[in-house]
Parts: sequence; C-alpha cells; structure tokens
Amino acid sequence: MKNDNLRGLADVALLTALCLLDEAMSAEAREANTENVILITLDGARRQEIFGGLDLEVLQSITKKGRVEETAAYKKYWAATPRERREKLMPFFWDTLMKQHGSIAGNRDLGSVVQVTNEMRFSYPGYSEILTGQAHDDVINSNDKKRNPYPSFLEFLKRKLRLNARQVAAFASWDTMDWIDEHEPGSITSNAGAEPYEHPDRIIRELSKLQLETDTAWNSVRHDAYTYRFARAHLEKYKPRVLFLSLGETDDWAHDGNYERVLDALARTDGYLRDLWQVLNAEKSYRGKTSILITVDHGRGDTTANWTDHGEKVPEARYIWMAFVSPQSELRGEWSRSETIYQAQVAATLCRFLGLDYSESNPQAGKPIARLFASDTKRDLGRK
Repeated sequence: MKNDNLRGLADVALLTALCLLDEAMSAEAREANTENVILITLDGARRQEIFGGLDLEVLQSITKKGRVEETAAYKKYWAATPRERREKLMPFFWDTLMKQHGSIAGNRDLGSVVQVTNEMRFSYPGYSEILTGQAHDDVINSNDKKRNPYPSFLEFLKRKLRLNARQVAAFASWDTMDWIDEHEPGSITSNAGAEPYEHPDRIIRELSKLQLETDTAWNSVRHDAYTYRFARAHLEKYKPRVLFLSLGETDDWAHDGNYERVLDALARTDGYLRDLWQVLNAEKSYRGKTSILITVDHGRGDTTANWTDHGEKVPEARYIWMAFVSPQSELRGEWSRSETIYQAQVAATLCRFLGLDYSESNPQAGKPIARLFASDTKRDLGRK
C-alpha cells in the first residue's frame, strides 16, 4: 500500500511537472510568434470618430450653407448608429482588423480608458512618450526642431536585434519627426516631411520628386499618400523588422476646422491599412509573424467649440485610443471594464512582442500592457 501511495504521488508530481512544462512551452511559443513590429500613428485622430464615426454635432457646426443632409460628408459617412457610422467610415479597420484579428482600447463608454502621461498634450511630447516610453515635460515642451535627448525604442531594437539602418525605418508626414525618432542621427532610416526618398524603383523616385511639387496647406507636412507609399515601397524592398508609419492629415485638417477633410483622411487611412495588410500577408517573412500597434500622439476636445484643439488647456486631449493586432494576443473587439493603460507603455509593449525587455534601455519607461500577454487572452472581448 505504501509503495502504491508513493507511485501515486510520483504520478501526480510527474503530471504536474508536465503541465507546468507544457504551460511554459506554450508561453514561450506565444512569445516567439512575433518577428516584426509595426507602429502606426494617426496624428490627433479623435476617439469620437474612431468609435462613433461621423459626429453630427460637429458637422452641423461647420455647415455654413444649406442643410447638413446635403453635404458630401453626410451622404458618404452618415448612418443611424455609432457602430454603423464607424464601419462606414473605416470598414476595413472595424470589419476585418478589429473583429477578426485584433482589439482596441479607449472606448470610455465601455469603461476602457487610454491616457497620455505628459501634460503638454501636443505632438512632440506625445511622440516622444510613445517612442521613449516616458514623458519629459520639463525638457520636451514644444514642437521645435530639436534633437530628442532620449533614445527611442527604435534605436534599442536596432541594437538588440543587430539590424542595419534600413531594417529599422520611420516614415512620417510631419517633418519634425526626423528630430524625434532618433537620438543619434542616422541610426535608423528616417524620412519625414517633404524629404526626398531614394529607392531603386523608378515610380517611387518619380513620386519622391512629385511630393516636392505638390503643395499642402501646411509648411511642415506632406500629404499622407506620399508617406504611406514610401513606407510601403521600403517594406517590400528592404523587409524591415521594425517599421514606424506616422500619418498626419487627421490633425492638420482638424486644426483648419475642415471636418469633412478629417473624415476623408480617416477613410483614406482605412484604405492604407487594407493595402498594408494585403502586403504583409503576401510576404512569408511577415505573414503571421508581425505585431501591429495603432495609436495617436494626443487626443482632442470633445465639443463643437474645441474639437479642433488640444494642449494643456484641453483636458479631454489626455484621452486617446490604442489598437493591437498580434499573433501573440487573441483578444478581439473592444476592451471593456479594463484597467487604464498609458501612452508610455507603447515602447515596452512592442519590445515585449519581440521577446525583449525595454527596461534595459529605460528603467523608468512604462511597462508592457499586461492584458495583451495574460494567459486569458483567448477570451473573446465581444464585438460591441
């Protein structure tokens, strides 16, 4: 009987050990799924449009002649419910990415909050917080073209993964991004604003010339169409392991008070996301091996009086949103009743997808977003 008991205890111990080993191997397998990371930012894109589509009160406030129902924006983007409106505005983002492949945080109506930690609530401080994992309000408090005094996670990944400059690339519509994404100039590929982009393909070289002939309403920003196409060409040619795509027209048209153009910019961005997804899935080195994080540098006001604005005097500008598509996370749909997450967690989260600890570079940086890596990520969040 004693031997039977011992054998029984041994069997239990062996089974427990096997279960622990299996769990550890499963966790390791999940950690190893990502070989590439892509960060995408939509400058100042409001939560209201992302989660609710066309904001009728805003459209009414800027409609000067005729009935709002007669505007092109109403005809293109209006629908009866917030869900229908957002899917009409960004059909690929909602119908494919968020329903089938990813999840999104920041819908405060569902109890999900995403915040910036910097108090500036404008672009340079926001992008620096994203890229370095920490706010530095005492140092970074303007949009001036000054070299970021803090290394970015892009530079950290280049060093840790032993990549060359073409394998870590940033393409941005705002020219100041050249100063933000690199602490050491030339450490990565950085192309921002109306900056020439050298590429072997003749069509891309022609586009590079054409961007210089295409005026925008803003001195420091080029059209997102060029930024996206240069990033896409770089992706296909050089197969970067780390890519940062920073689009800007959602903010620029908003500052101009041109709400219809803001909506059009979001709709075009949805097309870029669709095209990028097709490119990634057509390439073996990216398909099923790439984690994508989509977010913004700051929020905006939530009324007809301040929807164009952000900054220290606009409290609502602290609230942003964040979306995730990763083979390591099976979360789907909208986050609800979840812990608050922060802009400062982006850098560490993207590094964690690659199995790296960003605190090696910056011990003060925000930590990886725990929910994305929790053991219960197989639970569906729903499709509210």
